Amino acid sequence: MSRQVNRYLVDDHFDHIDHGLGRPVDPLDDTYRDYFALSKGDDMVEEMTNSPHWRRGLSDGHLIYFHVTTAGRKALRDHLKAIGDRHRLFYISWDGITITEVAETRAKARYAAFLSASDCDPDLTFKQFQAEARVRLSP
Repeated sequence: MSRQVNRYLVDDHFDHIDHGLGRPVDPLDDTYRDYFALSKGDDMVEEMTNSPHWRRGLSDGHLIYFHVTTAGRKALRDHLKAIGDRHRLFYISWDGITITEVAETRAKARYAAFLSASDCDPDLTFKQFQAEARVRLSP
């Protein structure tokens, strides 16, 4: 399951797809979420119904649910590449455990992992963690 990213996309169309998928690092991975709900009278209902990026789902009488299609996932992936989104999934190995972090750089991933590890080991210094931890990018 893909990890989440805290981001906002300026392009509303792609921001809605990103939101509908739960803002994953990789839109092509399995995501914990795959829907966008609209009120029946919302102006976007017709737009999403006619878009190849959405498949209209069930309605509960008040809300209409839309699901992101494979074409929508691929379009979001391509958009993220085009705008230079740098969020990646990193694996940080330290003291026999692996910590996963979403970050833009190895250094930011290492520091986020240090913050998690230091919660469990208050005597751990960043210098020690930096010397012992190994960071690799997810394939």
